[in-house]
Amino acid sequence: MIPVKITIHSEGSDKEQKPITLIAFGQLQERGGATYVRYEESAVTGMEGTKTTLKWTEDSLVVIRHGRYEHRQQYERGRNSQFQYKTPYFSVPMTVFTRQLAILKEDKQWHVQLWYDIEMDNQDCGTNRLTIDIEEEEERGHETSLGRSSKSCRTESH
Repeated sequence: MIPVKITIHSEGSDKEQKPITLIAFGQLQERGGATYVRYEESAVTGMEGTKTTLKWTEDSLVVIRHGRYEHRQQYERGRNSQFQYKTPYFSVPMTVFTRQLAILKEDKQWHVQLWYDIEMDNQDCGTNRLTIDIEEEEERGHETSLGRSSKSCRTESH
């Protein structure tokens, strides 16, 4: 697994709703033609105690959450997807229509752009744009050397 920094930027069609940018740290793995990114939600998102997995292929993105919040959202260009959004307080049926999904990889970075319409309990909730940037974290050397040296350290006074 590769350590990654995940930057998620979300904008809704509601002019009163401000854009949101969140940063998380997790792990990336490519397996069986799909790419997986896993991370822990924080108190900032209101989903503390939830593990999120992003899974994508060339033409689909799936968001899977386990823990306090449980759901599996699937996005495929030009298609509707229905799912149950489960929180500790309620469960509500949701539908998303994926207008646009673009997934690009450049060197050690992934760039995911998603534009979708959303309905909650058969009520139109507008359009959302989501941008997810994933950067592989660079090893600096000291992370792997801490506590693994057989040499003892001593300070010398001058």
